[in-house]
Amino acid sequence: MCTKRAAVLTSVLFSALALVSCGGSERTGSAFCAQLGKEIPAIAQQPTTIDQISAMVDRYERLLEKAPLSIEKDLAVLTELLRTAEDVDPNKPDEVQTLADATYAANQSALAVRDWIKSTCAVDISTGLNIDPPRLPTTTVVGTTVAP
Repeated sequence: MCTKRAAVLTSVLFSALALVSCGGSERTGSAFCAQLGKEIPAIAQQPTTIDQISAMVDRYERLLEKAPLSIEKDLAVLTELLRTAEDVDPNKPDEVQTLADATYAANQSALAVRDWIKSTCAVDISTGLNIDPPRLPTTTVVGTTVAP
């Protein structure tokens, strides 16, 4: 049963991400990216046991605590989807179907989170790979000219 539940959660998590294929307590992009850096090695792994599924939910909850307002709502949708998947009985087709429907409904949120993480943290959350150096704000220096 644990293997079935893990398989369902894995399918849901990677389906949500496939459909779209920082430290401190502040809710900033840099704090979120730092937390993501701590979580990403395990997020990219497929959970196979109930304990691993629960740990995945915990990882997303920690990310949600750091999420800036710009992605908080969408990340909350994905976190809730994982919580729901954690409780699904894979032997009950109606629960599995409800979870599948919720996964499709979370597609827009998954897109938004994926794109925000790519552009802000330079990480592909579905694979855990860095895709580019992180984006740094540019600074503009206004030059002065001296009249002759």
